[in-house]
Amino acid sequence: MRIPFPAQVALSAVAGVVSFLVARWVGEAVVGHLHAIPFALVVLAVVLLVARFGGILFALPVGTAAILAYDWFFLPPFRDLNEAAFTLLGTFLGMAVIVGTVTTVTARRAVEAERARGDMAEVQASLRRLALLIAQGEAPQRVFEAATGEVRRHLGSDTAALIRYELDGSTTELACEGAAEPKVSAGLINRVRETAHSSRLDATAVGVPIVVNGRLWGMFAVGSVEGGLPDDTETRMSDYTELVATAVADAQSRAELISSRARLVAAADEARRRIERDLHDGAQQRLVALALRLRMAAQDDEVAEIGGDLMTVIDELRELSRGIHPAVLSENGLRPALRALARRSPLPVEVDVELPRRLPQPIEVGAYYVVSEVLTNAVKHAAAQVVEVWARAEDGSLRLRVHDDGSGGADFSGGTGLLGLKDRIEALGGTFDVSSPAGAGTTVSVRVPLSG
Repeated sequence: MRIPFPAQVALSAVAGVVSFLVARWVGEAVVGHLHAIPFALVVLAVVLLVARFGGILFALPVGTAAILAYDWFFLPPFRDLNEAAFTLLGTFLGMAVIVGTVTTVTARRAVEAERARGDMAEVQASLRRLALLIAQGEAPQRVFEAATGEVRRHLGSDTAALIRYELDGSTTELACEGAAEPKVSAGLINRVRETAHSSRLDATAVGVPIVVNGRLWGMFAVGSVEGGLPDDTETRMSDYTELVATAVADAQSRAELISSRARLVAAADEARRRIERDLHDGAQQRLVALALRLRMAAQDDEVAEIGGDLMTVIDELRELSRGIHPAVLSENGLRPALRALARRSPLPVEVDVELPRRLPQPIEVGAYYVVSEVLTNAVKHAAAQVVEVWARAEDGSLRLRVHDDGSGGADFSGGTGLLGLKDRIEALGGTFDVSSPAGAGTTVSVRVPLSG
């Protein structure tokens, strides 16, 4: 049990008095039998031991009183204990206690300040690690687990947990570090939810709310089996709750942005499909019927020529509608559509595509337009001789690579449509990379998760 500091000060004064009495008794007992120097060394050794185990607070009164007794009762001339002697003894003891007290307080404050600086350095390093995860765009779950671990290490608690409040009134434990017990109390969870303020359950558990965009999102909870959580636990956890709130807000913003981009891409694809359907079922069919009627009614070469020109227009219109949204993609999937695209290309195209099943339609459309645009760039800008198309469904993602052996030098600012492709793929939650060193061809690499 730790003795309160005022009691320690009082005990140091008592120790000084006891030291004086003991030194007087020993001095009077050995005077004339022991040389002064060995006795002085014994006194100093005792003071050193007291300083080693009791600190300067006890060593100063004990040493001062022992030296006074050594001087008065061992070294001649001996002194009587009169009023003046008691006054002098009290003055010396009081001075020793005051100096010892001030020195002890100063030393303890210095130790606490040094410990606080060390704690602050650890906290700053911990917060920097979390901020780096957020800046790197790590998945929220990864940030949640890291933040929970950092909180537990920083506070030295037995357990730490991150809990999210759901709209239906339930809760979800997103991360937990440390011992399985104690579990977060339902009472603590409800109290934080109701008050939106920090709450403490005895000395064994503390809950701190996490507010995102002005709304109570969840809470951090720390627990100790034996209690003893520091009084400033809530304050020390505040920096971590703010970082988690930042991570949640950032993740929500990214998710909303990706969703909005995906909706825009889906709307554009639907518009393309509608235009292709209208062309195929409407104007194209009427033109075909008109051309057949002209051929059947042809009486001279001029009418036949008009019919031939009309069929040419129909072929061009059919090609245009195929470019807007190829029917083979909707009907048969990505692999047949890419092979059909390769057959129509003026360049030799090597297609190596292995897909065990149909992919989600937005992914098939995005991959098709990537290959189509890269083929167009290879023909128009790269002076390529051959194009290679490779695609696989691996590890829950579509991996697509298109390479040409052309002149290279392609970039997102060159007006080649690469930026639009990048936006389309990123709207699907994927990545789009271009490697195009001058004179070494262009390689476009795409990775798209097959599930959101």
